[in-house]
Amino acid sequence: MPEADAAAGVIRVDEEPVVVGEDERTWEALRGEDATGSVLFKTLISGGLTRSEALTAGVAKLPPGAALSEHRHDQAEVYLVLAGEGSVRVGDGVRPVRAGSAVFVPGGAIHSCENTGVSELRLAYVLAADSFEDVEYVFED
Repeated sequence: MPEADAAAGVIRVDEEPVVVGEDERTWEALRGEDATGSVLFKTLISGGLTRSEALTAGVAKLPPGAALSEHRHDQAEVYLVLAGEGSVRVGDGVRPVRAGSAVFVPGGAIHSCENTGVSELRLAYVLAADSFEDVEYVFED
């Protein structure tokens, strides 16, 4: 580590990676009007939990028939589908997704995600935010 960084107490991310296993976090439920079925998520990397530089990452799972209702937030987001099949709506466009699909959601765009398959839909999400707490979800009526 350069002396200036060491003196300032700064740890460069490229020198010490943050690695968090999914098994190190607890599933949280998203229920009520904001989701149908049982949508579960785990935030893995986020300011307050780990070091983070403008990114927050986690995983989510939706059982068959479950959906994350239409919502928006200021931050851009990326989904990477890990398993299963579903559909993602961004604005007026709806696209089918399956394992290996990546989805970019611009900041402020109304979007939703639904499991249209017969098995669990699992996805990774990355938000352009230092912390998950910085993300204000606004659900549409």
